[in-house]
Amino acid sequence: MTAFVPGLELARTLYDAVRPVLAERGLAHTAALVGPGSDVLGLDDATSTDHDWGPRLQLLLSAADHDAQAAGLHEELRHRVPAQVGGWTTRVAPAASDGTRGLGDTAATGPVDHRVEILTLDALLHRLLGPVDPREPMTAADWLVIPQQRLLSLTAGAVFHDDLGLAAVRDRLRWYPHDVWLYQQAAAWSAIGQDEHLAPRAGMAGDDLGSRLVTARVCRTAVQLAFLQERQYAPYDKWLGTALARLGSTAPLRSALAATLAATDWQDRQRRLGDVLVELVRRHNALGLTAPLPERTIPFHGRPFEVVDGSAVAGRIAQAVTDPEVRDLVRRPLVGGIDLLSASTDLAVDLGRTTELRRLY
Repeated sequence: MTAFVPGLELARTLYDAVRPVLAERGLAHTAALVGPGSDVLGLDDATSTDHDWGPRLQLLLSAADHDAQAAGLHEELRHRVPAQVGGWTTRVAPAASDGTRGLGDTAATGPVDHRVEILTLDALLHRLLGPVDPREPMTAADWLVIPQQRLLSLTAGAVFHDDLGLAAVRDRLRWYPHDVWLYQQAAAWSAIGQDEHLAPRAGMAGDDLGSRLVTARVCRTAVQLAFLQERQYAPYDKWLGTALARLGSTAPLRSALAATLAATDWQDRQRRLGDVLVELVRRHNALGLTAPLPERTIPFHGRPFEVVDGSAVAGRIAQAVTDPEVRDLVRRPLVGGIDLLSASTDLAVDLGRTTELRRLY
């Protein structure tokens, strides 16, 4: 079996093979690996190699050069890209019925059906962000309708050469504007405030499954909030735990989350969830965004349910917003960005609905 090589490393090696062709043609270009894929996030492993993985690269040309040379360049690369880089074939298999593509036949000969994708910066940005152009002024609604996974997929990965300004776009999208960041945190705290007392109530009523389900939902919101507190975009759910573990400061939170989800009765579960929420308050206080908040739980309306009153935390954060556009948002129910609003994958990937989603804000 061929030894695994991370996709980002293969992309860099592939660019080294492509660069002389571009130099001969005198082409200004940007070469990168961004967009969907565990390889872009540096989370690929041997399991990732079964589909939509392998030596690949995005090659960006100016609009004029793309019109004049893209087709010819693609064909020339078919003859000049090596059959393997890093021990992995550069050939791609035909698309499967679900649209995914595996590695090509390593025994094949002749021109290479390669994964060097030739496009323009405009085309790449539209593919990842839809109608939101980050080179133009962005509204708060623009930021909120873009799933964090998409922002992450554009700002992660690697740029190997940049004549056309992709690095500047990535820098601009590196993190939310300050008050949009506050809004996102306030919305997450509001969601916690709406849910934090429900799990023990379900458990008290004898619904242990309901208690577990609500607890899991609060824990997921807690993880989303933790990424916001770290000023890091959250990946989609498959990688949430893996990416959270890369953030060293989240160790106490991860320990509390694990204990909460492992609890076998609702009383222990609510105590453990209280540890999660108090840790989130501690992390909030360390940010210095508001006056310090109590790092303890309190009873919910005299019932034996321990909460931190996430709604009150949300209100404190909302008071710190100064941007007029975001001030208008915090006066309304705090629905949050698209990731907090919905876990629907179909909604997150449907860029055709971006304009409609803006109306939520």
